[in-house]
Amino acid sequence: MPGFAVGLMSGTSADGIDAALVYVDEALCPPIRVVDAMFRPFSEDERAQIFQAFDPACPGIIWAKLHRELGEWYASCVIELLRQARVSPCNVRVIGCHGQTMAHYPPLPDSEEFQGFTVQLGDPAVIAARTGIDVVHHFRQQDMAWGGQGAPLVPYFDYRIWASRVEPRVVLNIGGIANVTILPKGAGIDEVTAFDTGPGNMVLDALVEIGTQGRQHYDSEGSLAAQGRCSERLLKRWLSHPYFHLHGPKSTGRERFGRQYANQLWKDGLALGLTFEDILRTATALVAESISRAVQHAIAEPCVLIVSGGGVHNRTLMRELERRLSLLRPLETTDKYGIGGDMKEAVAFAFLAWQFCEGIPTSMPQITGAEERVVLGCWTPARPGRTIDCC
Repeated sequence: MPGFAVGLMSGTSADGIDAALVYVDEALCPPIRVVDAMFRPFSEDERAQIFQAFDPACPGIIWAKLHRELGEWYASCVIELLRQARVSPCNVRVIGCHGQTMAHYPPLPDSEEFQGFTVQLGDPAVIAARTGIDVVHHFRQQDMAWGGQGAPLVPYFDYRIWASRVEPRVVLNIGGIANVTILPKGAGIDEVTAFDTGPGNMVLDALVEIGTQGRQHYDSEGSLAAQGRCSERLLKRWLSHPYFHLHGPKSTGRERFGRQYANQLWKDGLALGLTFEDILRTATALVAESISRAVQHAIAEPCVLIVSGGGVHNRTLMRELERRLSLLRPLETTDKYGIGGDMKEAVAFAFLAWQFCEGIPTSMPQITGAEERVVLGCWTPARPGRTIDCC
């Protein structure tokens, strides 16, 4: 039966919560329609709490407190969204909540000792209790339990929404980390490839905070980077980072491209006498070039590029991408397909939660390296004693 689902996402940039209300009908193509959406920015205090918890030396009690508080923030966001859409909670089948990733360490290749782990905070019991809606959460853990990277998570969604029988497509999301899904023309689900290309908005945001001494958190429309000049010498050095030369399956996060990485980029730029704007422009080129190299290595023919994520608002970054991605024409955003670029991942988690309720496996072992295709997620019912058959 068709119905409503809510998706929640707060990404590695930790700027706020994306919430999307969707209507799912598996008989349609595509099987979802976005009904309403909203963005709830984190306050300065909330963001400070999250960044405090990013510190590997942060005490566990801080994580526990943040886990509870994130649950409250997510729940209030759902309530506000449903009020805005004039949809009753009793008409919503499920909430899909990715949670705030605090640590993501995928397994090391050919290592039996380090199996990898991942942590997402945001108490699903609190969300379920406050909203009266069942919650599906912890989407990464099942894949990692079967030896996978636990990321990227949305290629199944990309396949169901954008796979085409008439043209090859590349779906690019530029969030804190950038990731791509490669959809060959007429591809079956086992022919889809996807991976994290490397840093996205996260490193640019960090450099803006460093360069403005905390007065700004991001480069609005890429206007600051547009004032600088790219240092090809420095760009070449940065592109030698080992991650850019790994083959899939591969995923990454703040542990590799977070604040410590941004601090090093800043020092590298200052050592060459670059201005703040020059460093930011070179880092913007780094994001674009790392995406371009990864994608063009993975495709063999011209493709349509469909872009989402906060990066679509960075005009300097988008110009850099268009210039470098010669095989990807035309460049479109997900808005053309009825899914706002900022909301794509929230919509995806609503859909993945719906698939969980249907018992449909949504992991893709050829992408993550897992041994088995599994149903992604864990379930927290809103009412005690409720069984999954009633989801």
